[in-house]
Amino acid sequence: MNSATDTGDPAPSLRERRRAQTREDLVSGVLAVIDAQGFDRLTIERIATAAGVSRGTVYAHFPGGLTELVSAAYAEIGRTIVARTTTEIASVSVWTEELTAHARAMFDFAANSGSGHFYNVSGPAFIAGGESRGIGSGASRAMIADTLAQAQAAGLLRETVVPGAVATLLVGAIREAAIAIATGEADSAKELAAFSTLVAGLAAPH
Repeated sequence: MNSATDTGDPAPSLRERRRAQTREDLVSGVLAVIDAQGFDRLTIERIATAAGVSRGTVYAHFPGGLTELVSAAYAEIGRTIVARTTTEIASVSVWTEELTAHARAMFDFAANSGSGHFYNVSGPAFIAGGESRGIGSGASRAMIADTLAQAQAAGLLRETVVPGAVATLLVGAIREAAIAIATGEADSAKELAAFSTLVAGLAAPH
């Protein structure tokens, strides 16, 4: 018995699967153009070529054109970073390492001259707002706050720390450092070491 039957939801039709695949290909096309040529060279024509479809197909799936495509690509990067962070967190057992995993995922991606710059610099400047802007930071903030709360409950975190507030500050620090890395103003290894030192300072005194 398949999952669609188990949940009572009908399996997607062939047409729906093809449509979803085409959308994925177009988003991948956006990122391929950005990585190869830079965000300022991004056009509907180049995206269509990268995805192997016609210009008309692009607009059939993304009526909003370039703006909608850029937002979708930005959201996809956010989900990718969250997935990478979650995977790394699952491999560690110390709360400070869990927090550092968030910074490492962001910094590693920021070091990519194409998509990294897009996600941290050119993308936010292009996208005025919307759900795509908060996927990565929102998930990180929630996970960091949860990690801090658990560490505090275990007596490992300073009692004066407010998990939610500190999570917001840490996400902000990660974002600012990632921007500096993406623009070439900072070194990812040094920024990660600095973040680890910052996190260590939150630990309860022995």
